Amino acid sequence: MRILVRNILLGATLVSAVVAKAAVDDKAFPELIANPFEARIGSMFQVSDKAVRLDVGASLDLYEEQGPWSMSRLSFGVDFMTWTRLRSEGNFKFPVETIDYWFGVNAKTRFGTGPWGARMRLAHVSSHLADGVADTSGTLSPKPFVYSREFVELIVSHDVGVLRPYMGITAVWATQPNNPNPIIPQLGCDLRLPFGESDNPWHLRGGFDMRLIGIDGTYAAANTIQVGVMHLNQNKTGFSMNLYGYSGRSMHGLFYTESDEYIALGFQFLW
Repeated sequence: MRILVRNILLGATLVSAVVAKAAVDDKAFPELIANPFEARIGSMFQVSDKAVRLDVGASLDLYEEQGPWSMSRLSFGVDFMTWTRLRSEGNFKFPVETIDYWFGVNAKTRFGTGPWGARMRLAHVSSHLADGVADTSGTLSPKPFVYSREFVELIVSHDVGVLRPYMGITAVWATQPNNPNPIIPQLGCDLRLPFGESDNPWHLRGGFDMRLIGIDGTYAAANTIQVGVMHLNQNKTGFSMNLYGYSGRSMHGLFYTESDEYIALGFQFLW
């Protein structure tokens, strides 16, 4: 995983040095490509453990106006999303093991016509076991417990050609159970490269994201990589086919003390 991360970042750096134009995204703060906690519509098959992840969600900008800075944009919206872990048993059967829910609001800004952007999200997350982990008697294993978090997240990004490095922090003020660390640092980088001219509907789209997640005062990294080919229509909707890698603490709340490591193939619809 470390070698893969290094090679992707090296390749992205070399590409940005020779390409002058970046793909245009008209959102005040476009969604982060590899960040696992973004609103997505899509699915991925985890090759190594024959599991499936299903993401269903949307982030809607409800109001936008000119910001207090010259030529800046400021938008406000809502986030509703789920990410679900399923087990593949063949014959197109996928028992659902766990579902996580995210509800929240967001504020996003683009500082003038320059490269800086920022997003703040205020959210609640909960996690629940499903019947896919039940044994023949109907007992859920592992045993369910109450998992919820309320937090604020702030991320700042800076466009550099086709690259978009970013960094951020999440502050959790209410959590159950209470042993997760309240501060989660985060950094990453997106790559969006058109094949040919900047208005070409086909793009190379990728990203790397790292979060430091702590339990009982001890931190461990959760690394995510996504690389894919994207087709974008004139109305900015489209789809992408992706190669995805994850290594670190599980993103599923009821398995937050465990670690996941897998390579996945999947698709995503873009809006």
